[in-house]
Amino acid sequence: MNRQQTNGSLYALGASLALAASFVFSKSVLNHLSMLQFGMLWFSMGVVWNSIWFFLRGDYRNVRGETKAKTGVAVVIAVLEGAATGLFYLAIKAMENPAVVSFIGNIGPVFVTLMGILLLKERFRTSQVFGIIITIMGVFVINYREGGFAGFIDPGSVYVITAAFLFSLATIVGRRWHRLLVPGYMSLIRSFLLAALMITLFLKGGDAVPVSLNLWKDLALGSLLETLIVIVFAYQALKMIEATKTSLIISTKGVWTLILAWLFLGVFPTGAQLVGGLLTLVGVWLITWTRNSPHQE
Repeated sequence: MNRQQTNGSLYALGASLALAASFVFSKSVLNHLSMLQFGMLWFSMGVVWNSIWFFLRGDYRNVRGETKAKTGVAVVIAVLEGAATGLFYLAIKAMENPAVVSFIGNIGPVFVTLMGILLLKERFRTSQVFGIIITIMGVFVINYREGGFAGFIDPGSVYVITAAFLFSLATIVGRRWHRLLVPGYMSLIRSFLLAALMITLFLKGGDAVPVSLNLWKDLALGSLLETLIVIVFAYQALKMIEATKTSLIISTKGVWTLILAWLFLGVFPTGAQLVGGLLTLVGVWLITWTRNSPHQE
């Protein structure tokens, strides 16, 4: 593995760790605040972090030339990812352990693969078929409840599966119009739209509770990680290594979330949830696996 491959893998691992940590920080805050108050504060801070990054790095220069087209693509992806993000945090609030949310979220590559085949006419491999089947099996096992699979219709599961679908749709849009995509611009618009929505809903009927210093710390660190660091690291990884490898490394977020949730929140998955989580990881590996080739980019 050359230096570029190593650095790309480290960026992807950093994105995975940052995402896992943001899940734990958000769960810590959501245990005390309503979804509306949480979203208002979390995404308002996200606007601050993204604005600083966008203007200090001069990313606004990348928007020049085909500005309307770039803005259109950024808004479409931002809306899809914004809706998905809101559902994801609803799932984190509804479920006791954020690691379970993360494991179920591994169904995302299934949607991306199927959409790529159907919408982008991408070719599929036999390993992807097996990976899709195993990942779906893993999701069912995670949602197993005594006496059957009634747990599959839990609100938390529905939220995260719907979120994964919307994230996947955003990925397909990004693939289709990658030439027009400016990640920093999209991330800033996403945070702004979510902050505006949450502020509006909160002012209409949200209940405010006092926010302690520890909660402010979790809000600041978590929003910095989720709204900025994850995106920066993930796109940096994509510049250095294959998209499939990036996706595979980031999918290990469930493992890191499990460890961090156990250490800082004192929650641990059940045996069925662990087995299901492992199956989703195996499934993602099969979906993203490619044979090494000297001609592979």
